[in-house]
Amino acid sequence: MKKVRRNGKVTYYMQAVGVAIVHPDLKVVIPLCPEIIRKQDGETKMDCERNAVRRLLEKFHKDHPNLKVIVNEDALSSNATHIRDLEQYNSSFGVG
Repeated sequence: MKKVRRNGKVTYYMQAVGVAIVHPDLKVVIPLCPEIIRKQDGETKMDCERNAVRRLLEKFHKDHPNLKVIVNEDALSSNATHIRDLEQYNSSFGVG
């Protein structure tokens, strides 16, 4: 992604949504491949975290269709659109 400042200086940066599988009784953490927030082909606007999470949920469910998960996110994710996305994949969720 890139940001053009008022003075014309261009800054390039990368953002990603990270995800890991954890279990409350185990000390093992399994990090999964992050979903990069990027401009999609043919799009003029930059991507956003919400779209990246939507892609991540779709891929995760496709790879692990029978795994029951609880998604724990920050309060910025608690909106109706995102909750519908979680419910579509039968995910429980908690906001902390």
